[in-house]
Amino acid sequence: MNNCEFRSITINDMPVMTDLLIGRQNIENKVLPFLKNSCLNVKYITDKLEKLFVNSKVIGIGAFANDELVGYIMGEIKIDNRRGRYAWVPYEGIAIRTDQSSELIRYLYAKVSVLWLEQGCFSHYTLIPIVNQVYYEAFLQLSFSIEQVHGVMNIEEYKPFENVADVDIRFANKMDSEVMGKMSSIISKFQNSAPVFIPAFPEVLARIKEAFKGLVEEDDVIVLIAEKNMKELGFQEYEIITPNLMTPDDGIELCTAGTYYSQMGSGIGKKLMNEGCKIIKEKGYGNITTDWRITNLVSSTFWPKCGFKPVAYRMVRFIDSNYAWANFNNPSIKQL
Repeated sequence: MNNCEFRSITINDMPVMTDLLIGRQNIENKVLPFLKNSCLNVKYITDKLEKLFVNSKVIGIGAFANDELVGYIMGEIKIDNRRGRYAWVPYEGIAIRTDQSSELIRYLYAKVSVLWLEQGCFSHYTLIPIVNQVYYEAFLQLSFSIEQVHGVMNIEEYKPFENVADVDIRFANKMDSEVMGKMSSIISKFQNSAPVFIPAFPEVLARIKEAFKGLVEEDDVIVLIAEKNMKELGFQEYEIITPNLMTPDDGIELCTAGTYYSQMGSGIGKKLMNEGCKIIKEKGYGNITTDWRITNLVSSTFWPKCGFKPVAYRMVRFIDSNYAWANFNNPSIKQL
């Protein structure tokens, strides 16, 4: 990368950043045609990038060859109770010119990560496309790992499961608030178990429970409940998608779904998926999106069986926070 100059990107670089992003997505949609959607245009991408620059604390680096931008990476500096301070690279936050290699991404990260560490961000998250393997290869070689998989399933290609459970599937109604509250911990219990090991904070669980109870009040939410003998056994919850670069125009999101552990393996999830696809198709949608934690053995096995194909990965790297003082700028180390 000796022929590149690395410097901070600004809002003035947006026109070229937009071109790079469109070039990246044109490679993606050759394999995933639904990504050639209504958002893949100069206006949408320019507006999206501008919002990142104006409404967020964004720190990014660009690679310039002969004063022309050939690649960039930018991360939002965020903070929340679960992750602490971290850098978040959104789906639009990275792109390189199609004639560049994965090495450019590694050099871009080497430059920008120093700036993120200066902001106290020792956790780095990135949402990357996966058709063009240069992005995945680069981050894999930077010690990032896959945390979450984002997938899409074409309803026309869905093959209904056989040997499903003998249960009833019905729409949830406003009388099901407490039922949904009881089922709110299903997913968290799986995520808390081996080999996922996500902490189950009481405050977070309480917030999730209240959100689940409120789902039955939402007009634009579809909740399906599997039950037998008036006893709830599992559920699915669908929500309308806000259009973006990585979702199909005719899609709806399967946001949450779960079956009680005691009922696993009986075909309840398969029955919910069969009925869910039928209902969603009748409502005029062509695709369903969802995402899952790759270390959740149940989710990462079941959703691909349904026909969900990966579109993007959320990858993460955790840097030892001791680096903040255990570095060669520390006077005590210089004295050794």
